[in-house]
Amino acid sequence: MAELAVVGAGAAGLAAGHALARAGQNVTIFEQRHEVGGRLATRHVAQCAIDHGAQIVKAPTGPLQALIEATGTAHDLLGPVWIFDGAGQISPGDPVFNAEPKWVWPNGNVALAHHLAHGLNLQLETTITALQRTGSGYELLDEAGANAGRFAAVLLTVPAPQAATILSASDLDPQTRTELLAALAPVRYRRCLSLALAYARRPALPWYALLNLDRNHPIAWLACEHAKPGRAPDGTALLLAQMGPAWSETHWAALATGTYGPGTPLPAAVNEAHTLTQHLVGEALGAPLWADVHHWRYALCDAPYDSAAREGRDGIFLAGDMEHGLGRVHVAVESGWAAAERVLAHLNHAH
Repeated sequence: MAELAVVGAGAAGLAAGHALARAGQNVTIFEQRHEVGGRLATRHVAQCAIDHGAQIVKAPTGPLQALIEATGTAHDLLGPVWIFDGAGQISPGDPVFNAEPKWVWPNGNVALAHHLAHGLNLQLETTITALQRTGSGYELLDEAGANAGRFAAVLLTVPAPQAATILSASDLDPQTRTELLAALAPVRYRRCLSLALAYARRPALPWYALLNLDRNHPIAWLACEHAKPGRAPDGTALLLAQMGPAWSETHWAALATGTYGPGTPLPAAVNEAHTLTQHLVGEALGAPLWADVHHWRYALCDAPYDSAAREGRDGIFLAGDMEHGLGRVHVAVESGWAAAERVLAHLNHAH
């Protein structure tokens, strides 16, 4: 039984850790935040539960569907996703896409992360900064330079820039480090400011969410969080605006993460997002009761890493939605599962 390390407790890291533990391995998952889930994280504000990241989870394969069902609490969100363009013109979305189940969990999509994390050895609020070769694997070093443990193999599931920073600071075989850094170099991410806006009444809408397809509108995604079970008190509207990269870059530094209101003036950027939201909704909503803002520095991956590199040959592996260049929970889960299989094959070969 090997000691294995997973760096990052997002969907990919948790899926990999879950699979490796089920295969009988000793797994430790390191996460720099205080909570698991990555983009599955849920924030609670004023009796509301907010999925600032992954709004819905798709399950296009049998194993993914089995995972969803195993949580025991998933709901199929029936409202459709419509589309809109840069001018704000709205039209019904793809009927095939809308016919597919859109899975959500009462009180927050982080429930899926908690299911995957159950029983795993989690080291939260621990930032891994470097790997150091040993005779049979690697020592992991934290931000204080302390030894966080010795492991036969290491799986990095953090965003590509963070993985590259760790590898650059690590004592590795030079060729391995060069190949892994070259593999990560093409990966690109879009930033996103996510704003939850609460209102005193709910508009009557024919859609659950709107998706901007041409990337020419300041809002990339607008969703009715209150349509999900357990997300907002009766009658309260909770709208979630995930802003496009240009708008997010413009307001990134000025708009801090946190809750604004009630009883205090809203920042100009929040009022701007409110005006844009109201226009898409098509009716007056009144002033927001409050707003909650979250920053996603590595929101959506636009380009995959170069899988042609000899990733894994020295016991270092990569996984995450950066493997395919798609920011989707189910893609990250499948990447974690595939990485777990590669780690197990590596261990079998080593013995």
